[in-house]
Amino acid sequence: MNLRLHTRLTLAFGVLLVALAAVLTLWITNIAERYHAEVSQRLNAGIAMYVTGELALLDESGINRAALDELARRVMTVNPSADVYLLAPDGEVIASLKPDERIVQSRIGLGPIQQFLHDAENRPLFGDDPTDAGRSEVFSVAPVTRDGSLLGYLYVVLGSERFDSIVAAVRGSYSLKLGLLVGGAVLIATFVTGGLLFRLLTLPLRRLAARMREWTARTLSGSQLTAIDARNEITLLDTQFEAMAARIEAQIEELKRADGMRRELVANVSHDLRTPLASLRGYLETVLLKHDSLPAGTRREYLEIAGRHAQRLERLIAVLFELSKLESGAVVPQIEPFPLGELLHDVALRFRLRAQEAGITLATHVPPDAPLALGDIAMVERVLENLLDNALRHTSAGGRVGLEMRALDDHLRVTVSDTGTGVAPEDLPHVFDRYFRGSGRPAGRGGLGLAIVRRIVELHGESISLRSTPGIGTSVEFGLPAAAVAIAGQASQTVAPGRPLESRRHA
Repeated sequence: MNLRLHTRLTLAFGVLLVALAAVLTLWITNIAERYHAEVSQRLNAGIAMYVTGELALLDESGINRAALDELARRVMTVNPSADVYLLAPDGEVIASLKPDERIVQSRIGLGPIQQFLHDAENRPLFGDDPTDAGRSEVFSVAPVTRDGSLLGYLYVVLGSERFDSIVAAVRGSYSLKLGLLVGGAVLIATFVTGGLLFRLLTLPLRRLAARMREWTARTLSGSQLTAIDARNEITLLDTQFEAMAARIEAQIEELKRADGMRRELVANVSHDLRTPLASLRGYLETVLLKHDSLPAGTRREYLEIAGRHAQRLERLIAVLFELSKLESGAVVPQIEPFPLGELLHDVALRFRLRAQEAGITLATHVPPDAPLALGDIAMVERVLENLLDNALRHTSAGGRVGLEMRALDDHLRVTVSDTGTGVAPEDLPHVFDRYFRGSGRPAGRGGLGLAIVRRIVELHGESISLRSTPGIGTSVEFGLPAAAVAIAGQASQTVAPGRPLESRRHA
C-alpha cells in the first residue's frame, strides 16, 4: 500500500480507536454514576421517613426550630453529604439547614417526589437541587402529616455540594491520574501494535502489488499506468488482473490467428514453390532424358523456360525473406530528409516503358515547391515500385495509372491510382493481409506485395488506405512526415547537387 494511503488509514484507525475509547469511557462513567446514585438512593431511601417519624418538624406555631436543630445533628451523623429541606405541600422551600442566600430555587418539582413515594422499584430518581437550578440530584423524601393532614415534605438531597466537591477532588487524585496515564499508555501501545500488525498482515499484498505494478509498467500505456497507480492495492490488483487477463486472452487470440496464418502461409508457399519447381524439374529432366533426340532450338527453349522458373523461385524466396525481416524487426528504417518528388519521377520513369508497351497512360503530378520528406528512401522506393507494379498488372490497355503527391501542413500524401479491374467489396478488408488472394489476383502471384507495403509504411509511423470500385479502379494512399525547414536546409547541403538519386539510394 502506498505510504500516503497507509498513513491516512493508520491515522483514521487511531482516531477511531480514540473516539471509541472516549465513548466507552463516557458510557462506563455514566453507568458508574447512575449505579452509585441508585445505590445511594436505595441505601438512604428511609432517612426522611425515619426523621419525620422521630421529630415533629411542624407544630401549631409553625416550624419547630428545636426539631430542625436535632435534625441537623442526626443528618450530619448519618450522611454528612446530605442537605435537608422542609417543603410546603406545593413544593415551596419553607425551611433549610443551609443559609437562605444559598437557596437559588425556592420551589421543588413535585413529579419526582410523587413518583418516589408511589413507585419504590423505579430507581434512581432525580429531583431538583435548591442550590443549583440547572442540576438534578438523587434524593429521599417523606410526607409530614398531622392527624392525617399533609403539612409538607421532608426533602433530603443525597448528592449535595459537599458530595460534588469530594467527587471533584477524587477525580484529580493521584490514583485517577495514574489510571488515566496507564489507560493512555495502553491505548498508544494498542495503536502502535495495530499499525505494525496491519503492515505485517498487508506485507504479502504489498509485495504482490509491487510485482503487478512492474508487470503493468511493461504492458500498459503511460496514461493507463498513471490512472491505476492512484488507486489502493485491492483496486490496483483487481484492475491489473483484469488487464492481465485481457492481455492473455488477446495473446491467445493472436497466437490462434498467427497459427492460422502460419498454416495458410505454409500452404500458399508450398503451392507457389511447388508449381515453378515442378515445371523446372520437368523441363530439366526432359532435356536430360532426350538430350540427343531434341533439336538444339528445342533444348534451348526448354532451358530458357527452366531459367525463368528458377528466376521466379528466386524472386518469391527473396520476397518471403524481405517480409520476414520486416515483420521480425530486423530492418530499422534509416530516417533522413529526401526529395520525395524526385523519387516519384525516378520510379515513374523506370515503369514508363512497361506502361507504353501495355498501352497504359502513366501520369505523374508533383507540386513544384513540395517540401522534403522524412523517411528511408530505399523503403519508400520499394513501396512505390510495388504499388505501381500492382496498378499496371490490374489495368487493361487504354487505361490510366496516376502517381500524385500532395503537401498537407506537416505531412506529404502520396496516391497511386488506376482505372483497372478494382477490388471486390468483400476483399477490401483483407487486401493488405499476407498471402491473401482476392478474386482479382492472377493465379501464381504470392500476394505479398501489399503486405510488404503496409509493413514499411507502419515502420515509418504512418498508415495506408485503399479505396476501390470494381470495374472503375483502385486508389492507394499513404503518408510521410514532411521535413522541417531547418532539416531541409541541412539535407540540401549534405546531398551534393547533381548527384543522381539512384546513387543516393544505393550508396
